[in-house]
Amino acid sequence: MTLKRKKGLIITAGVIILVVFAILLVLLLNIQAFKPQIEAAASKALGMEVRIKGRLGIALVPGIGISLKGVSVRNGEAEVVTVETMKIGLEFTALTRREIRITRIALIKPVFSLVRYKNGMFNYERPGPAPPGSPFALDAISISQGKVVYTDELSGGRIKGDDFTATMRNLSYGGTDGAEPFRNVSFDGDIRCKTLTIDKSTVTNLAMRTAGVNGALDIGPVRMDIFGGTGSGSIHVDATGASPHYRVICTLSQCRVDELIQALSPGKMPRKSIEGLVNFSADLTATGTSVDEAKRSLTGDASLKGENLMLYNMDIDALIPKYERSQNFNLVDVGAFFLAGPFGPVLTKSYNFGSLYEELQGGKGSIRTFVSIWKVKRGVADATDVALATKKYRIAMKGGLNFNNDRFEDVTVAVLDKRGCAVYSQKVHGPFRKPKIEKVSILQSISGSVSNALKDAWKFVGGACKEFYSGSVAQPEG
Repeated sequence: MTLKRKKGLIITAGVIILVVFAILLVLLLNIQAFKPQIEAAASKALGMEVRIKGRLGIALVPGIGISLKGVSVRNGEAEVVTVETMKIGLEFTALTRREIRITRIALIKPVFSLVRYKNGMFNYERPGPAPPGSPFALDAISISQGKVVYTDELSGGRIKGDDFTATMRNLSYGGTDGAEPFRNVSFDGDIRCKTLTIDKSTVTNLAMRTAGVNGALDIGPVRMDIFGGTGSGSIHVDATGASPHYRVICTLSQCRVDELIQALSPGKMPRKSIEGLVNFSADLTATGTSVDEAKRSLTGDASLKGENLMLYNMDIDALIPKYERSQNFNLVDVGAFFLAGPFGPVLTKSYNFGSLYEELQGGKGSIRTFVSIWKVKRGVADATDVALATKKYRIAMKGGLNFNNDRFEDVTVAVLDKRGCAVYSQKVHGPFRKPKIEKVSILQSISGSVSNALKDAWKFVGGACKEFYSGSVAQPEG
């Protein structure tokens, strides 16, 4: 390189440095005057009142930008977001042309306070149609040391997230007239949350990838620690058609069954009434713009499995031979709660299982094997392989659960002999909330003794019976 060219490069670099310092000096001297304009522009963009309580400054890392302290976003009387520090990255070449182009936004220690009111509106919404949005593009939006609190006044639910971080990259928004804005958004990113509390359940070490492209959203892989075990899965949403289509894949491994039951059906079973580890899996799809439409289209597979579960205040082995003296006991109680597996919590929200536990207080038993596998098609779940085995007995369920009208469909719970034939059986039909439970049917032994029915059932005429269950749970040897 010639000396002349080296001098040219040095002069050029010096000019650029001088221009940069000149721009920074102008910004530094005049930046406070921009506060009202920034507040007004942000308020217009968000449709809420934005105020900057602290001073504005110049940010040099990771690039030239503006630093804001004490940012507050309000919608009327509701404070929706507060941010301790907000950094706005600016494009340098645009600044040289006296233009402002935002390239990135960083929120440090933000607190999001979201509320869904009893009228169904959120605290960040305004009555009437959504205003049209303007197109924009950002290299990245990041959140660090964030907190979020969501309160649902309709359901009484509450979600709280502590110490979460998020990064959304290559974010672009094509603008909208207020209808289907999700179809015009593209991005990819990562989200992590150290602690997420949903009502009384806690998820820790939540991590997920996200990506959205013009109406298609993918969340996954998702990983978390939950109910004493681990969870993983993914969510896919396709909003490009007339109705959004959803697919949810979820796996929970080695989770504490007592924590799972209390989370999904709080108050329906006494605490520490059951202990052990279970595995849950689901692969479900749905389509619709409302919850009812989604329920009617629900399709896929779901299962819950476990081994060596300890039962406190309940001994199924002691109960079954005493069914005549246990008038409050129904096989359906055991079947609906334990055998319905992944759908048990739905039933417990409608039906009172308390009589079973009042009847059995003081007992202690176990479930050696528990399998609950269901095939779902258009909102109806059919029992594919649903059974449990204690030390002495095997109980199975067959039939369907119709979530379109919340009714039992030909559901039967039965105590089996070693051939898989029903010795004692009980049917249930009607609505989940108020089902009609028929009396227990008994297969009498040849001696006429009910107490010997299980032992002698195989001695029936010809030894023939109609097989009730032929699934994976084997007859116990005890």
